[in-house]
Amino acid sequence: MITGELKNKIDSLWDVFAAGGMVNPLDVIEQITYLMFIHDLDEADTRRVKDNLMLGLPYDSLFDGEYSIGEKTIEKNQLRWSVFRDFPAGRQFSLMQEWIFPFIKG
Repeated sequence: MITGELKNKIDSLWDVFAAGGMVNPLDVIEQITYLMFIHDLDEADTRRVKDNLMLGLPYDSLFDGEYSIGEKTIEKNQLRWSVFRDFPAGRQFSLMQEWIFPFIKG
């Protein structure tokens, strides 16, 4: 059962998508799923880095180094949810479109 607080959060999220012109429920769910995946990918990688550091084991983070598409290059750290979530909306949109979706698909 959905509590009042959770229902309010969900309604608020739906309102944000509707204000952006996205009213098809399947499109909204797809976008939310992508965001959840990106968030969880960042958390899982951070946890693995900490665990391996504590155990003294080597670990190459998914977000170490650079990521290139054609002639363009970006620091992979910029693709972390914990980093780009605080960017302005326009920067988040361009980052998602140009870098994050190709990164998670590649």
